[in-house]
Amino acid sequence: MGFVPMLPLLSAFVVSSAWACALAQTATPQSPPDSPNLQQTAPPQSVLKPLKARPALDPHAQLTPEQAEALRNGKLAIVNGRPYDQPTKRIIFNDYAKDSYGLPAILRTTVRALYSEARDAPKSWGTDAPGFAQRFGSNAGQTIVSGNVRYAMELVFHEDLRYIACHGCSVKAKIENALLAEVTARHDSDGHRFFTLTPTIADFSGPIVAHSLWYPGGANPGAGAVSARLAFSTRVGSHLFREFVLERRHTSTNAEK
Repeated sequence: MGFVPMLPLLSAFVVSSAWACALAQTATPQSPPDSPNLQQTAPPQSVLKPLKARPALDPHAQLTPEQAEALRNGKLAIVNGRPYDQPTKRIIFNDYAKDSYGLPAILRTTVRALYSEARDAPKSWGTDAPGFAQRFGSNAGQTIVSGNVRYAMELVFHEDLRYIACHGCSVKAKIENALLAEVTARHDSDGHRFFTLTPTIADFSGPIVAHSLWYPGGANPGAGAVSARLAFSTRVGSHLFREFVLERRHTSTNAEK
């Protein structure tokens, strides 16, 4: 009879212990150690590598001047075997100065003066040294007048009248390039040819002005227009000289390097 009062207490202790264990299991659930999810999401520490910050990509940051020039040329159109870039006003002026006052102008002027000396034209100037000096001065004036007309029209009509020698072309292509330069110009970023009267007008302007202002015998513009064929011939001849002498030498020099 003495153990009867202890039964309720023992029962209450067992029930409370079971209830406490149930609460502990629901509060901290544990996954089995061999769970496939844990094996996939937690690789070994030896496989993990620290991530490095990647700098911003700048394609021009480490380029040398030669590489930058090659990259720029790769985006340009090819004209006569070379990259073509539209000329700036400064480049056009430099080409005008060389073509009107530089060595090419002096050579063309000298050839025309020698030709006139050989033909004794005009006869009133004679064939001595003073006569050659008069012919040289007259042809120099024609070269300057034609060069200024050419330069002014080039700027007004936004034309590219620079002569671009044909690099690595056939003989026929070089001759065509020399002749077409007197009736065409280049335009736009691709440097395509188009017909223009600018070179022809420039070649005629110098002789017409010379026969109208300072040639002996009075003004005769018609005679100046006829003599313009000499200016045209010397300019085409200078183009052919660049094609078959200077350009050939330039190609040989590059090949030797």
